Amino acid sequence: MNQGLIILIIAPLLIAALWMVSRRRKQDSSQRPASASHLAEMVRSAEVANNGFFRSLELVQKNLEGLIARAENAEQRLRGLMLHPGIEKREQYTAAALLLAEGHDVARVSSMLGLPEAQVQLIRELQQVTGKEKRSGRAKKAEESAVKEAVRQSKIAAPRDKTAAPPILLVDVLKNAGAGESINPDTVARFKGVMV
Repeated sequence: MNQGLIILIIAPLLIAALWMVSRRRKQDSSQRPASASHLAEMVRSAEVANNGFFRSLELVQKNLEGLIARAENAEQRLRGLMLHPGIEKREQYTAAALLLAEGHDVARVSSMLGLPEAQVQLIRELQQVTGKEKRSGRAKKAEESAVKEAVRQSKIAAPRDKTAAPPILLVDVLKNAGAGESINPDTVARFKGVMV
């Protein structure tokens, strides 16, 4: 009896447990496809996001490569300009200076040489400034050369004074003549042509 009673008590518990287990399996099996489809959808959206991210990275990389190539080209052009200064520009500026010196108008020189008018105007202003400096420089040089010439002549004249005989004064000659002294013929020769 004891065994029968135990079986009788355990049997409904086993049936209830089996029923609950089967019910759980049904719920798990219905939840699994839903969670699997949900997981599959999440994987797909992650793949799309990943693909979009990598595509944008590729585009950014291409844009950066394009910018780097453009920067390198600009750098090469700049180096070319720095290493080989515009010889033709120098010639144009020289031609502009010559034309302006001949009296041509700024606008005409600008159109003839294809230079901006502002640059041609600057060339004219530089010519005017340097012209004034040249004129004032010439005056200074003339003044300096006159001073140098005077100094040079005074240096030349000074040694002559040291070696030259002292001058004979007419008063001394007359005093000597009045005193009854004889007149030296050399002294007379010096005064030839002098009227008394």
